[in-house]
Amino acid sequence: MRLTTTEIKYMSLFESVTGALARDCIVKDNVVIFVVKEGNMGLAIGKNGKNVKRLEQILGKRVELVEYAQDLKQFLKNVFYPANVLNVNVVERNGKRTAYVIIDSKDRRTFSKRIGGRIRLARILVQRHFKIDNVVVA
Repeated sequence: MRLTTTEIKYMSLFESVTGALARDCIVKDNVVIFVVKEGNMGLAIGKNGKNVKRLEQILGKRVELVEYAQDLKQFLKNVFYPANVLNVNVVERNGKRTAYVIIDSKDRRTFSKRIGGRIRLARILVQRHFKIDNVVVA
């Protein structure tokens, strides 16, 4: 996993503002996504979302947080939150690993716009942290 200098700067700023540890950072258009160390999510958000709001003011971008988990299934649940992930299956074909994520159909309708962006984010994150080549939502 390689980070740009901008991402490294943002992670340093994140840690100084929140006191939480960032494991990863992705900058996309007008959004900065931080992968927060397991157990540090409350600290990262701050009381009433204070830390997130402060970061958004400083960076001039929307800030999103995802809590890291060592277990792939739990990590994908965190990425797709608040949608309810029912199951995750990893299939290997021709040397490529694909994670099939099954989301509750009610949540898929409710969060359809958001899930599209989350699928792209999930693909990036699982490639970086779990050596999975693709994510498919079923």
